[in-house]
Amino acid sequence: MRFVASAMPAFLRASLQTMFQYRGEILLWAIWGLVYPAIAMTMWRVAAQDPKRGIDIGGFGPADFAAYFLLTMVVGHVVTAWDVYELSFQVRTGRMSAKLLRPILPVWESIADNFAFKLLTLVILVPLWYAVAWWAQPRFEADPVQLWLGGLSVLLAAALNFVLGYNLALLSFWLTRMDGVGETWFGASLFFGGRLAPLTIMPLPLQWVAAVLPFKWVVWFPCAALMGRLPTEQIVAGMCYQTIWLAVLVAVFRIMWRQGVRRYTAVGA
Repeated sequence: MRFVASAMPAFLRASLQTMFQYRGEILLWAIWGLVYPAIAMTMWRVAAQDPKRGIDIGGFGPADFAAYFLLTMVVGHVVTAWDVYELSFQVRTGRMSAKLLRPILPVWESIADNFAFKLLTLVILVPLWYAVAWWAQPRFEADPVQLWLGGLSVLLAAALNFVLGYNLALLSFWLTRMDGVGETWFGASLFFGGRLAPLTIMPLPLQWVAAVLPFKWVVWFPCAALMGRLPTEQIVAGMCYQTIWLAVLVAVFRIMWRQGVRRYTAVGA
């Protein structure tokens, strides 16, 4: 950990400099994280106002959908991770070779990149979030305890999603192309993570599948907690599930990393 503490400031400075060099691309990725939830918010708000359906879908009215999808924008930004795409390129081109010579695992550099992206893009996203909130008029019912626990659950969700994505990225040591794995991961997070719709209004078969996968603890659970839709004891129980998933995935990472490095052949070196 001594190497990590000394290296992270340098990693963060380098990551921020890289982000500034590709600021146009970084800006587009950040805005994409706002566009999809905004479209979903608009569709569900209109559906909830349908006279034939009434003004309520599974306990969600227009203001509730506005709150939920506004939170998916914020939470989705905090928990975002992309190593399932990036690591494959590093392994395939041989760029991983130089990283393996350092006295620190490459995952820490990825953490620095992840943090730098989220920090830098807040400059543009925070005003946009406020504009969406002003237009949509969301309704939140969380008390201070639920908000505090919900905030902690977002941090756990960010760690969980990063480790999950990095574990999938380690398949790059065994697979030449990771595009299919990445798209499958993204699609699963849409269906079973609550990005398409709140899980409680999804068909029961999807809810059953989501119950045994980690995706619901990444987006749906923190959003529901911050909305005030979950009692305090259920939020605490959910955070325990997040912690268990995180511990399991960290253990899987340690095994996959050791086995993967042994197979590394530096294809493009």
